[in-house]
Amino acid sequence: MNYKSDSLIDKIFSRDGMLAGYVPGYEFRAEQGQMATFVSARLADTENGMIEAGTGTGKTLAYLIPAVLYALETGKKIAISTETKALQKQLMDKDLPLVRDFFLNTMKDKFSYALCLGSANYACRRRFEIAVQKGKFEQEELKSLRPLAKLFEAERLFTRFDLRISNRLWTQVNREPEICGGYRCPYSGDCPYQKAKKQWAAADILVMNHYLFFTNIASAKTYLPRSDAVIFDEAHSIEDIASSQLGFFLSNRLLADAVDRFYRKHRKNNLINNISGEKTRVRAVEAAGKIIAEGSKFFAKAAALVPNAANQLRLRRPLQFGAELLAPLSEFVDILRKTEDDFQDEYMRMEYDMGMSRIGGFLEGLGIFTEMEKEDYVYWLESAPDGLLTDCTLRAQPVAIAEKMRNEVFHSYESSLLVSATLAVDKNFTFIGSRLGIDRNQDIALPSPFDYMRQAVLYIGKDIPEPNVPGFAKQAAMASADIIRSLNGNCLLLFTSYRMLEDVRRELGGMVDHRIYSQGDMTPGEAVEAYLSDDNSVLMGTHSFWQGIDLPGDLVRGVIMMRLPFAVPDSPPVQAKMEQIAAKGLNSFAHFQIPEAVIKFKQGFGRLIRSSTDVGIVAVLDSRLYSKPYGKRFIGSLPKCRVVYRHEDAVALYGTMKREIVMK
Repeated sequence: MNYKSDSLIDKIFSRDGMLAGYVPGYEFRAEQGQMATFVSARLADTENGMIEAGTGTGKTLAYLIPAVLYALETGKKIAISTETKALQKQLMDKDLPLVRDFFLNTMKDKFSYALCLGSANYACRRRFEIAVQKGKFEQEELKSLRPLAKLFEAERLFTRFDLRISNRLWTQVNREPEICGGYRCPYSGDCPYQKAKKQWAAADILVMNHYLFFTNIASAKTYLPRSDAVIFDEAHSIEDIASSQLGFFLSNRLLADAVDRFYRKHRKNNLINNISGEKTRVRAVEAAGKIIAEGSKFFAKAAALVPNAANQLRLRRPLQFGAELLAPLSEFVDILRKTEDDFQDEYMRMEYDMGMSRIGGFLEGLGIFTEMEKEDYVYWLESAPDGLLTDCTLRAQPVAIAEKMRNEVFHSYESSLLVSATLAVDKNFTFIGSRLGIDRNQDIALPSPFDYMRQAVLYIGKDIPEPNVPGFAKQAAMASADIIRSLNGNCLLLFTSYRMLEDVRRELGGMVDHRIYSQGDMTPGEAVEAYLSDDNSVLMGTHSFWQGIDLPGDLVRGVIMMRLPFAVPDSPPVQAKMEQIAAKGLNSFAHFQIPEAVIKFKQGFGRLIRSSTDVGIVAVLDSRLYSKPYGKRFIGSLPKCRVVYRHEDAVALYGTMKREIVMK
């Protein structure tokens, strides 16, 4: 097969092309072919690119097929990075098998692909066998671990997702990089992680998520094999995830877990008991006790700094009380290093190495916090609402990632492609391009093939008080109840804060008969699962529900946004970004907050129409969409659809559209 043929993409994606003849029920979409041509050109010309492909474009095949063609033509390796493990699973279980079979059956060619997961998702046979030999598991626990033993005996590659055991047990058998012997390990031949590494090295296509991609960058690209090009799916989330993964955090629980590996009061078999010298052993026990005591004091002091009305406090100068904790930590590390030879037993040695790595990492992080030596970072404290006094976390992350992205991604890979349904603001890519530092790039915006004028109604609650006005929650609940009753449920309510979710939930409960499933009452996954199993119910969620949920068909008849999704301006990372923009003489609201909110707004709108037969109402209960000049930027970012300002008009249009779709 001549992969360099200019017409090959056309032959595959045309109306009567190879895909149409191979995939049952294939729907021709001109936009899909345009995107595939664009991706192919960027890879061939070793350029970077940004692609906004509206919902229904078929973007996954539009980047996978050109990527495979390029890999087969050049022998180059391509990384596919997406937002979540769920999307990784979809690529591995559905999309890539389809593409593999398509290439095999139509072009007689083979390619390989592999799933990349973080270290903790692989089991360590050495840890497992030693723990069993040492009698570390109870009989009931051993029963739970039988499936793991069988997988080891089968000598095949498996991950955490192939097992159903508790997280507590898994943490006792998963791979820990600090103690991994690599090829020196006696079990390396049938080690799941080593098998995965071999698979990664041989694969043409690597599938990972953004968290792992940027963790690899933070570790100087030592975890994953080198790729020649990278395609970021769901690229709108890159900035937040990259900032988080390139940063770090400290907590009292993290400290306690590290110390517990060596010493826990009232526990008989402490690792520290293996220190041979009695005086040294006593000193180590005293230092461990001081660490726990001073750690509690330290985090209590940190939590006390956070105002009661908030759960975050930005730090603009170093903490003044870290020395009391640094001293016993340094002493403890010094003692353990000098007694390293006392930990020769294989199990003890593993625990020792893990503990030393964790404590050393905490010590280094605390030093950074007490000195604030990373000037381009934002530092803050975060306390848990209604938590214990010591439930406080110290966080730090880069204020901007454009330079890091430019050096480590856009100048490091031959081609980097950013793909999402929501990248453009004001019909251009200037905002996302500047935030991520992309250069030597081309961009393309492809509309959705769906007919939004016939499928969607945008209802703007222009007469509802603004979100910050007292009484908004009750008014929003009443407006939501009207829509829910009119559509007979199957509504998704989107919030920007848990507090507002709870306020509206409290009001809404007495207004509708439909069962309500809320992210405030259960995990996001549990809430979605319950919603799907209960016809005509209501689903309420915050941040992840704006973009991470796909409910096609009649599963969602209405999407109700409580307010425009502006980032909280007093959030330390947001505040630091705004200050950085203002320092350049720009208006941070216009140049950061609005465009960022527009992208998230487009994500929320996109929850409604997921197929050509979907019909529904998107209701925005934030009257600023109507009353403020910037509202036009939000509305202008959406596909053209009917806009109304009265609930009755929205319901009437919905009924008409529903009848037309059924007749069609």
